[in-house]
Amino acid sequence: MTPDRRPWGRPYLFEVLAVANLAVIAIAASRVNVSILGSLPDTLIQFLPMLLGYALGGIVVRAAVSAYRKELPAFILVIRRAGWITDTLRLALFGAITMHAYFWIKLLVPVLHPRLFDQELWNIDQAMMGGLSPNVLFINIFSAPAAMRTIDWTYARVFFASMTIAFAFFLSAPSRRVRIAFTTGNTMMWLAGAWLYMLLPSLGPAYRFPDLWLPLREMLPITHHFQALLMRNYQNVLRLVGGTPSSVQLAFGIAAFPSLHVAFQTFAFLWMRRVWGYGEIVFGVFTLLIAIGSVVTGWHYLIDAVAGVALAAGSYWLGTRLWHVPRWRRLRLGAPREAGSE
Repeated sequence: MTPDRRPWGRPYLFEVLAVANLAVIAIAASRVNVSILGSLPDTLIQFLPMLLGYALGGIVVRAAVSAYRKELPAFILVIRRAGWITDTLRLALFGAITMHAYFWIKLLVPVLHPRLFDQELWNIDQAMMGGLSPNVLFINIFSAPAAMRTIDWTYARVFFASMTIAFAFFLSAPSRRVRIAFTTGNTMMWLAGAWLYMLLPSLGPAYRFPDLWLPLREMLPITHHFQALLMRNYQNVLRLVGGTPSSVQLAFGIAAFPSLHVAFQTFAFLWMRRVWGYGEIVFGVFTLLIAIGSVVTGWHYLIDAVAGVALAAGSYWLGTRLWHVPRWRRLRLGAPREAGSE
């Protein structure tokens, strides 16, 4: 790997994107009498320790693997460097700021752009499938109660498991180039997805076409519970903007297009193809499970998943090109030797 000689103190693109997007949504929110910066400390308190915890967990795993391979001293030499430690803090801090901007963009969609495009997305789905709705098709394919309950149970759990694995892996990576490139692409993806929510607002098929999903609520109890929570929060946002005091959960925004759950699985899968063979298999399975589950549970239209895959591919391409990550180079789980000069 070619050593990266750029100065450590120079702002990274993901930092600039996080601050710029936060500023834009703060200005937009102020025009509807909503202040979003006051809640930023709460977001930092909640998510900064979580992201640092992912990094610490990844370090522990990598240290164990490095010790097994008799490479522990080299790994410790990398992670004890001042640049590596300050980068870790920057990744966590601006990751939390990115989340704050993303959550608020998503929450304010019905306030800033109340027009809904669900019918258009449903029509696109039907056109893609020759007149048949993919949601209807997938529900019929997985109509067995056991299949429905399995999808209901795995959908959220797979997503949170994937977040834990991916962030632990990349936040603890010895290579500066790899983890900054991953974070840059990931930041681009989530923020671009948030503004696509604003450009083409949609609730999702379970909300817009409830007659199809209400009969399934006993087989999809977890999904039904969270869809109800999110809808109450959606209504509370409208009440808050209307002047009625309401409790709003920052992470409970509703938006369907694109599916960022599918996008994240795809993004991580593409990265794992480059850095970890076993991770490629895991995230390939995760991507398939999330894509199918999102359509069956009514969170998303099929076109949302297609858009999510395209967004992930573009973000991955930009991140790897900006940081010149070598093509198809396998960086082992410990891999201190590949990162020593970065």
